[in-house]
Amino acid sequence: MPEYDAGDNPVLVFAPFGKDAALIEKVLAQSAVANRTLATLEELAAAMSEHAGAAIVAEEVLQNGAISALAQRISAQPPWSDFPIIVLTGSGMTTASTESAVRSRAPLGNVTLLERPLRPVTLISAVRSALLARRRQYEVREHLQQRQAAEEALRRAHDVLESLVEQRTAALRRLSVKLLRVQDEERRRIARELHDSLGQDLTAAKITLDMLSQESAGDSLHLREARKLVDRCISDTRTLSHLLHPPLLDEAGFVSAARWYVEGFGRRSGITTQLELPEHLRRLPRGAETALFRILQEALTNVHRHSGSRAVEVRVTEDESNVVLTVKDFGMGVPREVLDGFWKTGNVGVGLAGIRERLKELGGSLEIESNLDGTLLRATVPVQPSQSRELESADELQHEVYPRPVLRIKGTSSLG
Repeated sequence: MPEYDAGDNPVLVFAPFGKDAALIEKVLAQSAVANRTLATLEELAAAMSEHAGAAIVAEEVLQNGAISALAQRISAQPPWSDFPIIVLTGSGMTTASTESAVRSRAPLGNVTLLERPLRPVTLISAVRSALLARRRQYEVREHLQQRQAAEEALRRAHDVLESLVEQRTAALRRLSVKLLRVQDEERRRIARELHDSLGQDLTAAKITLDMLSQESAGDSLHLREARKLVDRCISDTRTLSHLLHPPLLDEAGFVSAARWYVEGFGRRSGITTQLELPEHLRRLPRGAETALFRILQEALTNVHRHSGSRAVEVRVTEDESNVVLTVKDFGMGVPREVLDGFWKTGNVGVGLAGIRERLKELGGSLEIESNLDGTLLRATVPVQPSQSRELESADELQHEVYPRPVLRIKGTSSLG
């Protein structure tokens, strides 16, 4: 513990009557205790700051409202402070008088009574005890100040870290959105290349085989097999091209593309499909239609790969401001811990992460409800112009601020 420096925290002496002040000043000086003699109660009240060590007050001055004035000053102390006051009392008081005096001085708080005539040893002992208590109060103050400074530094560091995390998250979100857009454009380009290049070459090869068959004496086994292979390649190329990016999506809109895809999914997977569409779903912005189609693709792919369901229901509804896509299967459900992990981190497979990012881009919401009876995925896409406008340039994409999505995931305890 550091040695107490009495010079920094003087003892205040207010004893204007008799020889008390001179005696106290002499005794304190001989003991190397810094002190300051005051002439008025106002000076005493003003000097009782955080830097004072203690006060020695004659009881004669504690009359006519002096106690209330000092008590008011003491009440303004900070929480760590309990300023010590040594009161010099007269001798020969009765027990009843002493108790009455103690009660009257109670508002002063930390009070020590010394009877006169004063003995130097008693005075110095009381002063040193008061200064020691005051020093510990200052140590508490310094500890509180250090703690406050540490908390403030931690708060600033937390704010800086939180800001950095938000910046990185925003940057990653912009990158994710850009990658999804690039992916969609690349799918569209590959689909067009398959149709315009490979598809045309295969068609030309089939025509050549047909002409060769007519020119030859007969339709040989090898020619028939070659024609079958080319026909299969043409069909597979057309299917692959349409799966990458169906022309119906651009030409007729999401409803036609969804109807074509769900029917084809049922044939390819053997899963019974049920599709419910609005009678007249208006054309949506290009980004919204692409997002809905990709979400439908990913949801049905997850049903086929993971659910074990033999049936799936797809429903599309709309109101004035939203289009809602619902995909419900009747399989084994998603484990609770998987859903909890997706709720906390979002890192559960590339497919669901892609769905989440597409909805974030459009300001939409995603709900996943799963139990032992199956899984329901509900994607809501707002279609107001302010929320679904296209971002065609990379510069706009970098500066766009997307609305925060609403992500709600429900599960049942039976899956835990």
